[in-house]
Amino acid sequence: MDREDTIEKEQAGEERARTQVLRAQETGTNYESTMETLRQAEQELPSFSGSYDDEIGRLYDRIINREGFRYDMNSDPLYMSYRDRYAREGRLAMKNTMGQAAALTGGYGSSYSQAVGQEQYGAYLEKLGNVMPQLYSAAYSRYKSEGDALSEKYAMAVKRGESEYNRYRDRLSDAKAQQELGYKLEQQDYERQQKAFQTLMSLISSTGYEANEDDLKQSGMSQAQADAIRNEFLRKNGLLDTGGTSSGAWYGGYASKEQTKLDANEKKSSSGKNRRT
Repeated sequence: MDREDTIEKEQAGEERARTQVLRAQETGTNYESTMETLRQAEQELPSFSGSYDDEIGRLYDRIINREGFRYDMNSDPLYMSYRDRYAREGRLAMKNTMGQAAALTGGYGSSYSQAVGQEQYGAYLEKLGNVMPQLYSAAYSRYKSEGDALSEKYAMAVKRGESEYNRYRDRLSDAKAQQELGYKLEQQDYERQQKAFQTLMSLISSTGYEANEDDLKQSGMSQAQADAIRNEFLRKNGLLDTGGTSSGAWYGGYASKEQTKLDANEKKSSSGKNRRT
């Protein structure tokens, strides 16, 4: 392999290593936004839909659109009862009075008997007129009672609706408290993991430390990310060949320069022996 191909391969390897390191750093940075999205998807606040809203609306419309009081005696059952009663009694009184008057005149009808009979009938119709104020008052009382009952139903429905809404507010408050607590715990967990992520990344990038499974779990770093950071360290320190594998002996994450020199000397010595042979 000529020198230009070697340089080109090394540059490509360096670029891949830088890209992997940047992706590792971005993963740690984007963790918070990812957790926020998950929180919104997992914890939805309760919504409110009043089960009394329709009833309240209907009762309100009935109260607002209710006609004003108007007394119609011909549609009043109580008036009709009084009218029939007094008309019947009036006709009976008129008949009796005319009979008595005819007896006094020898059994013949006369203008006198008709006059006194009509007078008795009129007296009963006058009684019907006298009872009209009472009938009007009774009709108004019924109208007012119906309105009061409608208002009471409306007030009761509103009260039930308010009670239902207050219960919803309590649930909403509890849900928000739980959400805030969950967010706080997640934020603390994120901060701990982010700190561990940065610490591990710093350790690998400065020493070439090889992260174990527990390190990766605590920091949220993937094996590929850890390898990318470590390879970048090896590349910068000339310990990564063009094939992407490390060279030299390692102890505790540090390169042993003395061991590297020994390996080189041993290689030269071996080459010399082969030539003499």
